[in-house]
Amino acid sequence: MFKKKTEKLDYFEAFIKLAEWGVESAKFLKQVLAEYPVADLSQKLDEMHAIEHDADLAKYRLMRYMYNDLLPPFDRQDVIALITSLDHTIDLTEDVLIHVEIQQPQNITPEIKQFLDLVEQSAEELLKAVRLLKTYRKSKKEIHASIDRINAYEKAGDLLYIQAMRDIHQSGTDAVSLVMLSRLYQCLEDCCDAFKDVTKFVEEIALKYA
Repeated sequence: MFKKKTEKLDYFEAFIKLAEWGVESAKFLKQVLAEYPVADLSQKLDEMHAIEHDADLAKYRLMRYMYNDLLPPFDRQDVIALITSLDHTIDLTEDVLIHVEIQQPQNITPEIKQFLDLVEQSAEELLKAVRLLKTYRKSKKEIHASIDRINAYEKAGDLLYIQAMRDIHQSGTDAVSLVMLSRLYQCLEDCCDAFKDVTKFVEEIALKYA
């Protein structure tokens, strides 16, 4: 009997889809917290988890396909690093909403809103860079420009985190709120860091295979 032929999978489209889920999760988080307090936050968390779950399934499908593929476009370790880091951005975005759902802060601070802008901008810029991987030999300049912008967002996130933490420690914030906000600020800074982490693998691919 003939072995059933595996359906061909487009690696670049799979990379793009993961990056699109990153944008979707960032925008969804920003929308939910813009409407805060939300009547049914647990339902919103379920919706966020559905995005994260779809991304996980796509990641594992791509990895299974790759291990049976004789000629992936890049070394297997490079593919794994890229898709794992893309998926990680979605995991960390979901973590923010998990902490909000658990801790139920009284309000969303201006600093949280600034972080959400940085996360959304980082996700959108990363999507641009990942789309350019399709033509990475011709698009190195554009890829590096997107990477530079993501690095700038990450640096802004670092500075925002330091300022926000300094402010809550000097403002006489009660202990419970201080711990709650500290954890949320850390989660949001981690999101900014995660997008920057992906750029390391995008840049490596653009340089290594050019």
